[in-house]
Amino acid sequence: MPEFNFEILTPYRRFYSGKAESVTFVTFDGQIEILANHESLVAPVRIGQLKLVVNGKPRRAAITEGFAKVTEGRVDLFVDAAEWPEEIDRERAEQALGRAAKRLAIETLAWRVEASKRAAARAHNRIAVVRGEPTQPSSAVL
Repeated sequence: MPEFNFEILTPYRRFYSGKAESVTFVTFDGQIEILANHESLVAPVRIGQLKLVVNGKPRRAAITEGFAKVTEGRVDLFVDAAEWPEEIDRERAEQALGRAAKRLAIETLAWRVEASKRAAARAHNRIAVVRGEPTQPSSAVL
């Protein structure tokens, strides 16, 4: 299968850099899959799972907000955070989900409600990646 250069950058590290056959992630319009020779585009990236196929083998990661830039022969994802399943502390993610749920139950300020929703979505996504489950669209796309 044709390949393209793919890189995921966070503010803290280069998460992935190498060849890929396909990459799938969540945008405002839903899931998008990028293959070799995809038309150029820039798209916002939402909280969700990234599916990366290299040498015919799929691999999943949890990613957060950012944007994707697709140009001829290259795809770059710039996201706030990205983690492989083995990097995720499930207990910590479950605690974060609990804290976000508590805040959602009591918050009244719109910006705090939105921040709590995003925190809950990030935690839910991390837990789903560790479990090997798909993230539900309702929690991945706010």
